Amino acid sequence: MNQTNALSRAVGATVLTLLAMALASLVLPASILAAPLPEGSDPVLTLSPQPAVVPTTTVGNQSPTLEFVLHNESAEEAAVDKIALEGEDAGEFSFGGSTCGNLPPGGQCSLGIALKPGSVGAKKTTLEVLFSGGRPAQGFEVSGISAPAHLSFQPGSYDFGLVPARSEAARTTFQIENDGAATTQINSLSFIGNSNGFWFGNSDCYGRWLDPGQTCSLEVDFGPSDAGPYATQVQANSAGENFTANLSGAGAQPIVTASPNPADFGAATVGSSSAIQTIVVSNSGNGPANFFIGIVAGGDSGSFKLLDENCSAAPLLPAGSCTAHLRFAPQSPGLKLARLAFFGDTEGGAMVALQGEGVAPAATLVPSSFDFGSQANGTKSAGHLFTVRNDGGTPLDLGGVSVVGADLDQFALAGDECTGATLAPGAECLVRLRFAPDSAGGKAAKLRVGGEAGAFVAALAGTGTGASVDEDPAAGTADSHALETGNQPPPPRPSRKGRHRRFVRGDAVPAARAQRPRRVNSRSDIAPR
Repeated sequence: MNQTNALSRAVGATVLTLLAMALASLVLPASILAAPLPEGSDPVLTLSPQPAVVPTTTVGNQSPTLEFVLHNESAEEAAVDKIALEGEDAGEFSFGGSTCGNLPPGGQCSLGIALKPGSVGAKKTTLEVLFSGGRPAQGFEVSGISAPAHLSFQPGSYDFGLVPARSEAARTTFQIENDGAATTQINSLSFIGNSNGFWFGNSDCYGRWLDPGQTCSLEVDFGPSDAGPYATQVQANSAGENFTANLSGAGAQPIVTASPNPADFGAATVGSSSAIQTIVVSNSGNGPANFFIGIVAGGDSGSFKLLDENCSAAPLLPAGSCTAHLRFAPQSPGLKLARLAFFGDTEGGAMVALQGEGVAPAATLVPSSFDFGSQANGTKSAGHLFTVRNDGGTPLDLGGVSVVGADLDQFALAGDECTGATLAPGAECLVRLRFAPDSAGGKAAKLRVGGEAGAFVAALAGTGTGASVDEDPAAGTADSHALETGNQPPPPRPSRKGRHRRFVRGDAVPAARAQRPRRVNSRSDIAPR
């Protein structure tokens, strides 16, 4: 029995020891251990500002944190153990921490609360303050509003109009305004749809917080690469909402063509010129072409003459046309190639291929020499006819007819139908000369017929005699009348055999071209061969 009581006392002591150790391990707040509140004395706190309304914001954006102040209005110390947000919308608010702990009578602390809504509408929560020592908690209502974000573009849309393709871009500036009820952030800027040809320039909108009524700027550039319409939308995103403005424009590009192209001038005698050919340049595109110069270029450019053009005088508008006038004047025999080029602000300009065939001149002067014989001083001989014939296959341009040489004043032109004439292939013209010595002795000169192909000559000779004889009034009447009227045939022509020579380039002497009058096609009605 005594042994049983001793065992019971030992177990009891052990239990008491373990219980004491457990109680000693508990950590109680220092305020409770040091100065427990008297029974029946509960803390009284106030919260300011009142009403407790946090700034309005938009869905997905946290409002600025609003600072609140808790003030201990009681006569005893208020030991704040915990502060929390409670209620159905508690998750729509964000608690930013506090400086609250043991508040002496009249003491205060601060805390921060912000609204971070997940949906639109009015939000409400309770700020609950828990005290140590089992004192009743104290709650304060906190509210806020989640407003929808709204941005607007000014202007609401923009049309760039016609902009030259592959040239300097056009630019416009949008103002993006927050015309909603809450401060909101521009989260992103982008294009919707095919943004080819559009890009952003400078902007102060990226990531920007805009208060209601505040704006930011966004530059948009348009630089089309091809002709045709372009369209897209510029988009700003805020709080999960997208706001757009329409953009449009058109690439302007001239389409320049020339007709004829190539321009074939056919064959022309070296030194002569072809007929004038007109080149028409047209613009079938939707943008203007601006040419600042028109030239003939290429290997044989010297054989083509640009007489005039009106393509570089003003912009060539869509559906418009301009003209250029050219001649072919070959400088040597053979195929001649060049190009008419208009250069301006369009890629490649406008090019027209030019071609023509230069034909060596072939002409006959009959006779190639003539001796007038003896002629009394102070008298004139009968007239003698010289024939220029085009033996080539292309027209031949002739220039002036003159007598040159030491005794040029001893020979006189009595008729000339060659000056300025254009001889068709096989055609001929006539020149009549007289010998009129004014002194005795042998006289010599040359008949010169010029042209763009050069000049060719016939030798002239005669002898002046001392004896003076009366000039026969009838001398030279027949050939003179034939040259002037063509009604009577001239005297029989001398045989061609040994009496003529072919005109070759080596005989040519450059001569200025006279103004072109008529075209002589045939002499068959004047001097049958």
